Amino acid sequence: MSDKTTRNLPAYLSYSMGLLWLWSGTQPLFFMPEMSLDLLHSVGIPDPLQWPTLIAASLLDIGFAFLCFSRLRSHSAIWLLQLITVAAYSLIIAIRLPEMWAHPFAPLVKNLPIMATLFFLYQSVGDKK
Repeated sequence: MSDKTTRNLPAYLSYSMGLLWLWSGTQPLFFMPEMSLDLLHSVGIPDPLQWPTLIAASLLDIGFAFLCFSRLRSHSAIWLLQLITVAAYSLIIAIRLPEMWAHPFAPLVKNLPIMATLFFLYQSVGDKK
């Protein structure tokens, strides 16, 4: 990250977010496409739009991963967009798949510290006035 404020941030914050995005973009598409398509069906995505939605979401996640690893990570908008995306994903899942609140691996609850980290990174980068 480029300025004095962002130079003091541990690199593992942006790199760990990058790894999370990279995994969440590749895993559903390449390793679990049928399960991913079933989840898209469960949230109400029509059958003809499921593959395009899966591909678009995967590409978005992979794009975020590359931004986390790039010099662009010093721009606050990058972190704000990720925060909005995680919040949107979480809201859709919470409304359309409420059983995820009771899931033993707590996929929705885990998004809370992810969103907190993204908000911290958004506030901490130095390009805001």
